[in-house]
Amino acid sequence: MDLRFLKSLVAVVEQGSIAAAAQREGITASAISQRLQALEAELGVDLLRRSGRSVQPTPACLRLLPQIRRVLEEGQALTLSLSQSTQAGRFRLGAISTVLTDYMPQIIRQVHQQMPAVELDIHPGTSAQLYRAFQDGELDAVICVAPPFPLPKSQHFAGLVQEPIGMIGTADRGAPFIVYSRKSWGGALCWRGVQQVNETPQILCELDALETIAIMVQGGSGVAVVPRWAGLAHRFPDMAFKRIGNDAREIGLLCRTHQADHPVLALIRDAVV
Repeated sequence: MDLRFLKSLVAVVEQGSIAAAAQREGITASAISQRLQALEAELGVDLLRRSGRSVQPTPACLRLLPQIRRVLEEGQALTLSLSQSTQAGRFRLGAISTVLTDYMPQIIRQVHQQMPAVELDIHPGTSAQLYRAFQDGELDAVICVAPPFPLPKSQHFAGLVQEPIGMIGTADRGAPFIVYSRKSWGGALCWRGVQQVNETPQILCELDALETIAIMVQGGSGVAVVPRWAGLAHRFPDMAFKRIGNDAREIGLLCRTHQADHPVLALIRDAVV
């Protein structure tokens, strides 16, 4: 039985629809449907009731879910135990772009000084991409934006940094907006800020690259609503930042619950906070 198919079933049950599960898993809705059909054929039972765009687990599915979750947790634990030891070996760490530039040098330095036998294997990506890799057992931990959905009990997220949301650039009513991608976890927060400033904004472009956005604003291409990440003040010291509301992008450390006290994770937290 393919563990990826079981993960897709759990995602559909937790998200309430195939479309939402597909977005979370980073694959197409048709691929999710094919996985579910294969599972139902293999198990010989109907797992979901479909009603329009929403789905509900059948009684058989509800009976199987606790066992399925245990199987997935054991699979993740096995992958982790094979890929690392407590004091030595390879530790696979995912990180979003601003973390790479703002915190990764001191993280690497701290881990190397305190645990020289540990080899950090750094994987860049967006929060959503890294979360999927983490779910699939390809990463041991991730420094990312706080997930915009409830996590299963087997996963643990600890906030490290709060980044206020605000506007950069001259607040000219006619200035076009350079939009931090609404598909990204942090960008969805910033879009709310855009709408507070202008209900019908003129959009110049949309991208998931905060430093590029800041460079474009600095060059006079438009304005943007972004989180105040650490590198903003360091790399763009003359750029004004005006906070909008109370929203903040939270950056934190995602790991498996039973590994929350891992010594490498403690060093990572110390290097960031």
